[in-house]
Amino acid sequence: MIETMRCEGADFCAELSGSDDTSFARFYEGDPPTRAICSTKNLTLLADMSPLTPGHLLLLPRLHHLSFAQVLSSHGAELRDFLGHLVPLYRETFGEPLIMEHGSSAGQESHACITHAHLHFLPVDGEIVDKLLVEDDLSYRELGSFAELALPPWPDSAYFLRTYKDKSRVYLPTGRQKRQYLRSVVGAVLSIEDPEWDYAVVMRKEVLRKTMRMVDSWRRRLSCGG
Repeated sequence: MIETMRCEGADFCAELSGSDDTSFARFYEGDPPTRAICSTKNLTLLADMSPLTPGHLLLLPRLHHLSFAQVLSSHGAELRDFLGHLVPLYRETFGEPLIMEHGSSAGQESHACITHAHLHFLPVDGEIVDKLLVEDDLSYRELGSFAELALPPWPDSAYFLRTYKDKSRVYLPTGRQKRQYLRSVVGAVLSIEDPEWDYAVVMRKEVLRKTMRMVDSWRRRLSCGG
């Protein structure tokens, strides 16, 4: 059976509900009081709790979904509209975004699981990430667009999404990937020593605080209303 405590995103639901009993509240003790950047009706943008680099952000649905393939099926228009505003602002602030996701699925037992869908945004070279994923013997399929992630089989499948320079690719897990696999790959690109990419090993508080200062104007510029 899947062990819930081993799954990424298990704390998100509590944090989005406004609970004070969350990992973020315990680690940061009010400095900053929140890592939330912007919310719409169905989406929330956060800084990663232990950013691998300034600009490491997470976009997640406010309700429970296992993958953004499922989010696209439910809130596709809202997601596409939000990304249309977010991506140019991200480029202006941090540089070209690499968007990555480990999409999970119900009943998944063969590799690290996700309990609440989240997209990673990082100012990292996606072509180097591609090289590392291929070297790990992961096969992939090109998507005609990010929106194609909503089509079968992805809403009911596990996958690794990579979107870079508006081109999307889905890598197929083999079952041999470690927990926090995508963080480990990005950590390798950023020359972060293994296992210091693991948020359970190193909490990069000053990187989060710097990120929050850099996005201070985003709520107004993204017209957040949630």
